[in-house]
Amino acid sequence: MLFVESQDIKPGMRLAKPVYNRNGVLLFDRNTKLTVQNIVNLTNFGLIGIFILEPAEPLPPISREEQEFEQLQTFYMFRLRDSLVNISKGKMPSDLPALAKDVVQHFGTLDHKVHFTQTIRSNSDFVYKHSVGVSIISAMIGHAMGLRESTLQSLITAAFLYDFGYLYVPADIMKKGEDITEIESSAITKYREKAFALLHADTNPYNIPPDALAIVTQMIKAGRAEGEQVDRSKWLTGTSILTVADKFDRMTAMSLSRKPNSEISAIRYLIDHPDSYPKNVVSALAQCIHIMPVGCCVDLTNGDKGLVLEANEGDFNHPVVLSFTYNTILDLKDPKNKGIKIADVMHTMDNRVKMDDETLKQFQSDENSSKMIKKFEFKKLELKKRGRA
Repeated sequence: MLFVESQDIKPGMRLAKPVYNRNGVLLFDRNTKLTVQNIVNLTNFGLIGIFILEPAEPLPPISREEQEFEQLQTFYMFRLRDSLVNISKGKMPSDLPALAKDVVQHFGTLDHKVHFTQTIRSNSDFVYKHSVGVSIISAMIGHAMGLRESTLQSLITAAFLYDFGYLYVPADIMKKGEDITEIESSAITKYREKAFALLHADTNPYNIPPDALAIVTQMIKAGRAEGEQVDRSKWLTGTSILTVADKFDRMTAMSLSRKPNSEISAIRYLIDHPDSYPKNVVSALAQCIHIMPVGCCVDLTNGDKGLVLEANEGDFNHPVVLSFTYNTILDLKDPKNKGIKIADVMHTMDNRVKMDDETLKQFQSDENSSKMIKKFEFKKLELKKRGRA
């Protein structure tokens, strides 16, 4: 799978990901072979580029939930853009409450983990896509932490608004990403404060939930004090959730200028900085996102590469892995393998793992591997029996 910028799209290329319009209606499905007219339509739609399949590459598997996830991201992005444009013009963002409710209903009620797929971002749509991504992550974390629906609604509203000011940041600063100077960082804070003033928190003409405005205020203050010690003792729970969701989304997001971090490296970063990212919030995030799913290809600290055969729901760092070099099965939670750890994930550009259950069923092991699998399954069965005894 390759990413091709708009100016380099050629007839005959096959789409690797579907393309939706602003209403979430499918324009071009996966595996569509592009024609000259298709390319004109894609260019007019304002896409900065597309993911294409290589000539001999088969169509990778995708679940219905993953497909809906991508569809909703596009739909939400355009709806949020309309609301923020209205606020910038002093108009009522009438769709904002309904949009927040929609996110809560779709992602604030999930009882299982999801594959958090990202879409490519440009400087012009970064704010909208980032805010949507953060709102989705926040809804899942909030649900895992047992927040009430009304509290979730306020949290999602805050997720839509706290980075509103980035819309006013000059393009030359935006394209630098995190490589900015102190002066530029100070300028960004001023733009965020300017955007917050447009919300008119004192009179609240847009009927934004008061606790949402309080969360946005704390997020902007935290940005102003970046690099300094921030007193988090009075932070609202929503502010802590947004801080974690913001960092995770930024680290795993894709753009033309930087390579995204894997989910495991992002989670590890959050875990390693508990003073900035509360442990209970990071733990809730790990409960919501597939960090090391079955079928995931990984780099190991011994220099080998492998395939995750069985996820470890209790500790994503220690799954069961098939070693490619030695064709052996490694249970990383087994003490005898304590010197071998997951270094990082090998993933495609769009963060979606290509392997699925059907593909794994086609895996043919040799005699040695088959013996190892039977031995491993026998040990698991014995442990279960002991647990019931």
